[in-house]
This record gives sequence, C-alpha cells and structure tokens, in this order.
Amino acid sequence: MKAIVKRRTLRKNLFWSFALIVILIAGLYLLLFFGRDYKSSKTRYLKDWERLVSQIASQTDDYFTSMNNITVQLVYSNIIYESLAAANADTNSSNFFDDNSQIKKNCSLIMSAYSSITNQASRVSIFGIRGDYCSVGSSRRNLRTSDILQLDILKASDEKGGALCIRGPFPDPLSENRNDGRYIYSASRIMKYGYASYGYVEVQQPYEALHRICSVSPDMQVFVYDDSGNMLYPLRNPAQNSSEQDLLRLQNVKQHLTHADSCLIKADDEILGGAKLKNNLILVAAEKQSVLYSNLYQVRNTTVFFTLIVCFLCILIVYSVSGYTAQSVEKLTSAVKKINFQDYTLPISPEECTTDETRQLAEATGHMLQKLKQFATLTSEAQARELQATIAALQSQINPHFMNNTLAAISSSAMESGNMNVVYMCSHLSRMLLYTLDGEQEATLDSEVEYTRHYLELMRYRYGGGLKYDIEIPPAILSVRIPRLILQPLVENCIYHGFDCDRELRVIQIKGEQKDRTWTVRVIDNGCGFSREALQKITADQEKIRGLLDSGRSSFMRSEELGVLNTFSRLYIRQKEHTVFEIHSSTAGATVIIGGQIHD
Repeated sequence: MKAIVKRRTLRKNLFWSFALIVILIAGLYLLLFFGRDYKSSKTRYLKDWERLVSQIASQTDDYFTSMNNITVQLVYSNIIYESLAAANADTNSSNFFDDNSQIKKNCSLIMSAYSSITNQASRVSIFGIRGDYCSVGSSRRNLRTSDILQLDILKASDEKGGALCIRGPFPDPLSENRNDGRYIYSASRIMKYGYASYGYVEVQQPYEALHRICSVSPDMQVFVYDDSGNMLYPLRNPAQNSSEQDLLRLQNVKQHLTHADSCLIKADDEILGGAKLKNNLILVAAEKQSVLYSNLYQVRNTTVFFTLIVCFLCILIVYSVSGYTAQSVEKLTSAVKKINFQDYTLPISPEECTTDETRQLAEATGHMLQKLKQFATLTSEAQARELQATIAALQSQINPHFMNNTLAAISSSAMESGNMNVVYMCSHLSRMLLYTLDGEQEATLDSEVEYTRHYLELMRYRYGGGLKYDIEIPPAILSVRIPRLILQPLVENCIYHGFDCDRELRVIQIKGEQKDRTWTVRVIDNGCGFSREALQKITADQEKIRGLLDSGRSSFMRSEELGVLNTFSRLYIRQKEHTVFEIHSSTAGATVIIGGQIHD
C-alpha cells in the first residue's frame, strides 16, 4: 500500500513541476512579442522596406524620364531642325556651328531652356549627320567632325532607330577632363524627318546624382537594367560581367513583373524588390533578411536565451523530484541491456517496477520486442527471397561482350562466304548490343532513334519489301535527354501486335516535333490498332502506375511490364506531370505519342 501511495505522490510532483515549466514558457512567449506580435513586427519591417524601394524607383524613374523629356522636346524643335538641316547642307569640313555663331547661339538658348527644367543635365548636345555639333553645359574639348561620327553614342542611337538609347555609366568622351574619374549617363535619339535622318540629340546627367538616389540605405543593393539586360547601375568595371547571382535576381524579378508594375519576393535569405520604370528599365533591390530583421532577431534571440535559462532552472527542479524514480529506471535499464535477441524477451516483469511510469515503460518495451521479433522474421524471409531472385537473375544473364564477339566471328565467316545479308544483320545487332552495354539510365533522343533504326533494319530482313519505315526528327530535339530504351519497345509493339491483321505493306512512321518547351515523338503504324478492351486496360494500368509512383510505392510495380506501359512508367518517373503519353487508335492503324519537357 505504501508503494502505491508513493507512486501517486511522485506523479503529482512531476505534474506540478512540468505545469510550472509550461506556465513560465507560455508567459515569456506572450510577454516578449512571440507569436502575433513577432509576425506583425516582421510585416512592418517589410512594408517599410517596400516603401523605400518604391521611393527609390520613383526618383530613379524621374532621373531617366527627365533626360528623355529633353530629347523629345529637342527632336520636335523647329529651330533645332532648321539649324541641323543647314549644317547638313554645308560641305565645309569644319564644325558648322563654330562658323555660324548666331545659329549656335540660337541652338544653345533652346538647349539651355529645356535643360534648366531639371537643373540636373550636365550637358545637352546636338549632332549633324556630317559630324557638326553644338552643346551646352560642362566644358568640352574640340573634336573634328570625323571624330564625332565615331562616337559610340551615335552608333548606338542608329541601332535604336529613333527610340531612346540610354547608355552608361562611362567617362564623358567630349569632356576636357574625361580621365578625372567622373562618370555620366547618356540619353540619345536619332532625329528624323519622315524616313530621313537629319541628326542626333544627346542629354548627359552625372552618375553621382543617381548614386545619391540609390544609396540611401547602406545595406540595400540597388540595380538598374535596360531592356537588353545590361546593368546601368551600379558602376561596374567594363571587363567585369554581371555575376550569376545578379542575373538570377533579374530573371526572378522579370518573372514577377510580367503582370505587375512592382513586386516583392522572398528568395532564400534575401528580400528582392522590383519595379518597372519608364523607357523599358527595370529596378531591382536586394537586402539580406538577416540584415533587414537584425534588430528583431536580436530581440528574438534574447527572448530565447532567457527562456532557456528559466527552462533550465525548472528542469533542475524536476530533476530533484525525479529522484524518486531513479531506482526503478536503473533496474529497467539494466534489464534492457540484458535482452536476448534470440527469443526477444525482457528479463524483468512489469510488476517488478516500483512506479506506474516505469511499469508502463516495461510493458511498452515488451510489446516493442514482440514487434521486433515479427519484423526480424519478415526481414529474414524477404532477404531469402531477394537472394533467390538475385541468383535467378545471375543465372539468366548473358554476357553482352561475349555475344558481341560471337557476332563479329559470325560476320567474318559470312563475309568470307559472300553472304552479305548476314554480315549486315550482324552489324546492326552488334550495334544494338553495344548500345545496351552503356550503364547510363538516360540517352539522347538521337542515340535512341539510331538504336531503333538498327532494329527496323533487322526487321526489314525478316519482312523484306513488306515493311517500310520513315523517321523524321527535327535536329533541335535530337540532343534531348530521355530514358534509355523507350522508343524501340513502341516500334516492336507495332510489328508484333499492330500487324496481326493482313497488311500487304506494313508502314511505320516516327515523327518528332517541338512546341515551346515540349518535345513529342509519334509512332504511327497502319496496322489493326488497339482493341477497346486493350485501350481500357492500358488506361487503367497507367493510373495505377501513376498512383504507385506518386505515393513512393514503386516497389509494388511489376518489373515484367513491357511495351507501352514500360515506356510510360520510365517516362513518368523522369517527367512527372510534364509527361506526354497518348494512344489514338482506329481500324486504319494506331498512333502512340510520347514526350515531355525540355530541360536546360
């Protein structure tokens, strides 16, 4: 009776001790912003970051839009048009605007008026098609008209055809101090009257102005790209390409901007922000989550630290109380160490335990040993069956190298006797054996088609003129990787099952096709087609195979499945939901379509 009372007292002590731990942890959790408050704090941080990205995007858009507005206004200026027309008509090799001060003054006034709207343009320039030029803004060096025509900005404007061309950052090619470490952005357009070009307009703005906009946060990385994926910001070494990480960021943002003007993406340990800008520009912002949430993480870590300290103190209390069970636990532990795995029995009776908890543990251990005994028996039987299957497989295996050497000997003998048909048949069969020797699970579609072609050539020796085949595969999909030996079984199925009815000429067509990112191959015959019962059975087996593969129970599949189901099974393992597998049948023949997604 005393033992029973002791067990009940222990249970009560443990209960209240653990209850105290739960209460303390729950109190700390609610007190220190875990749960709802912690999530709302992260949301606030994220919204503030998103607003900052939107602000940077808006200012960046204004930066480039102001340049575009100046170019558009100059393109439609009559004074600029008339001046450039006069310059183009002048045959003098010197700069037309240097020789005609009044025209130069008029153009300079127009360009100054437009550039003063933003007060950011460092230089505004116009160029004639013969190299004549006029500019306002920062001081420039004198260039020959022939040098002007070689400027990259004019060549790039020609390629754009009249659309805005934004380039940079780079040193100003017209500046007297082009090696002073200052960089500029250039927005230029070709000026046309109808279909005829009469000049160019260029607006320059300093790189530092955009840098001030995009560097408001020291922890945020900001990138600006044009429509060709060229990085406009930040400044990079001309010989240095965009890193793989930068390209992945741009690709990720582009996908999300397909149907929206801005996006916010959580990628790995990074937050990405994106925005469509005018003039086909894209802004990408990135910041590490660990940096963005650093203050919040510090609060979380501090909370966890103090929670662990309190839990440790509570565990010490529970440990002192659990001394009551030490003797019973040690006795049970000693018994477990003495378990005999010949008969799977526990050397101690549950009734010998001094507490309810250890008694229940002893009973559970006894049940577990019985389960282990059953499992060991089943495992032993399974291993025996597996060993028998392995022995049977080894006994039935034929050495492909031996077969290949034997075929070579037969071919040599046939050649000596002048029987070239046998030589050719041995050649085709030898190549098929060599293909099967490769231990790879996959092959290119080109290799698979070639293997099937050798098989069809062998069948032509059997059927003579009664078999005709045609293979049309686009070169673009010949390099697609597919499971090995999935095409030939379909052709073999046509020959041995599709032509059960009388056909004076057996025709097999193999046609490939690519549509977007999907490849397909059609195997078409003019045989009897599939019966309704056969089609229903194939469809049912397909669903069964798909269910087994999706649930991870592939070991329940029958390994002896051949033909179309074998092809479907191995194709589905690789392609999953992208698998293309269709059967169309009529009295005029059957068509089996296989395919899948093209992987990079």
